[in-house]
Amino acid sequence: MPRVEVGDHSFQYMEEGGSSPTILLLCSTGLDSKQWKGLLPHLGGRRVICPHYLCYPGTDDWKGEGEIDSWMDYRVSEALLLAEDGPVDIIGHSYGGFIALRLAKEHPDRIRRMAFHEPIVWGCLQHTERDDLKNEFGEVVETFFTEDLEPEDFLRDFVDYWNVPGTWDSMPDHRKEAWRFLQPKILSEVRLLCYDRTPPQYYEDISHPILITLSGDTPPHQFEACRIASDALPDSRIVEVPGGHMGVVTRSEDVAPHLASWLA
Repeated sequence: MPRVEVGDHSFQYMEEGGSSPTILLLCSTGLDSKQWKGLLPHLGGRRVICPHYLCYPGTDDWKGEGEIDSWMDYRVSEALLLAEDGPVDIIGHSYGGFIALRLAKEHPDRIRRMAFHEPIVWGCLQHTERDDLKNEFGEVVETFFTEDLEPEDFLRDFVDYWNVPGTWDSMPDHRKEAWRFLQPKILSEVRLLCYDRTPPQYYEDISHPILITLSGDTPPHQFEACRIASDALPDSRIVEVPGGHMGVVTRSEDVAPHLASWLA
């Protein structure tokens, strides 16, 4: 795989040749370009690029002082975006949607259309009229960042939160080992997303056509956050799909066609 240098760090990225405009794929927390294997056949031979985030396989570990700076993931996504000759399309999942919306804000002329599966826009929950969902989300954050929580317990809480209780314990050992290795970086990303306070008004001048696939099986406060963000985006559409937050991976046959056709 090719590499791109950002600051003192070298990032690996997946690249497949094809027709323009390029599609920039932005992954979820804990995953790399392999998460899109169910999507790629639907992209009609388009050129595709997908960064592997800081600390992920093939990319450098954090070289700076102090806590891991997960904003480096935005910086490598930005570098790949700006290196393309013309405007690109973006497909993002979860954390990838969070990054993509900031790229659209900072570089509107470099992006044509975007499609997301459940972008993380939790800052919008500060503006919900549903106090029960706001309180529920606060309890989730407290669970993730319980003082002296063991790394394994954090991973169990995080994976089970997006799936069902017992998912972590039922995972194959080789997948658990990969996530244990990534745990400090995953924790950094989750902290960035959980404590984000971006209000809905931030999204009001992002005028690109945007599709959001959203599942009724996702946590209710995630559904609410996406709904609020979609209402603020001037040209967005929500399509409900099965499979929960990880449906883009586990039910790609149901989700991928929506994302791909939006960019066709």
